[in-house]
Amino acid sequence: MPADLDVTRQRDERISGQIDRVQRLVTPVDGTTHRRIDDLRLLGRRPVAAGIFVIAVATALMVGVFFLGSFYLQNHQGHGALTTGVLFLPVALLTMAAATAAGRVIGRLGARSLAAVALLIAAAGFLVPVLWPGTTAVVVGVSVAAAGLGALFVVASATALGSVAPHEAGVASGIVSTFHEFGASAGAATVSSAAAAGIAAHTGTQATSGFDDAFLVATGVAALSAVIALWLVPPQNE
Repeated sequence: MPADLDVTRQRDERISGQIDRVQRLVTPVDGTTHRRIDDLRLLGRRPVAAGIFVIAVATALMVGVFFLGSFYLQNHQGHGALTTGVLFLPVALLTMAAATAAGRVIGRLGARSLAAVALLIAAAGFLVPVLWPGTTAVVVGVSVAAAGLGALFVVASATALGSVAPHEAGVASGIVSTFHEFGASAGAATVSSAAAAGIAAHTGTQATSGFDDAFLVATGVAALSAVIALWLVPPQNE
């Protein structure tokens, strides 16, 4: 019996030690002060909250409309995968160009003004396919919207990371990246649901109204987000 008790005690000690090591891994601390660095109070800071909002909206709109546009071009307009990919090249180029330009002007315009303007541009782009259906209108509209959304990624990062201490930058960046993924999943789900509801309610040529409904949802979200950004994103001198 004593031997069995010793074996059991040693096994329990090994398990306890492994659990303790795992807890130390998932609860990071600052090696200098031994304090937790996953301080969720960062979420309550206005600049961080604004950055989270902007990145979530930008990703939701971009991923959702990319999915919608790809589905429209292939399944409704009859384009192949290769042709659809080529048609999306202007979208990618304008996204990169807008992000580059935003990085150069955000210091002069301020994050608040740039966010509102970028979201209004995105709203205008999403409205184009509703007013003028067809391949050209979808490509032009999504490209214009992508230009606005590309600028938002710069706004989100600059707003969230520009007001935190150096030792908090990693956590703030991780929070922004997390809401980037949340926004992507929410955008694809929302836009596809709006399109599916309209498509299911109509058949034949009238099925286009389902895509119109989805683009209108994106337009409304972008316009409303522009108003919220004017209130939520801190002014330049704050």
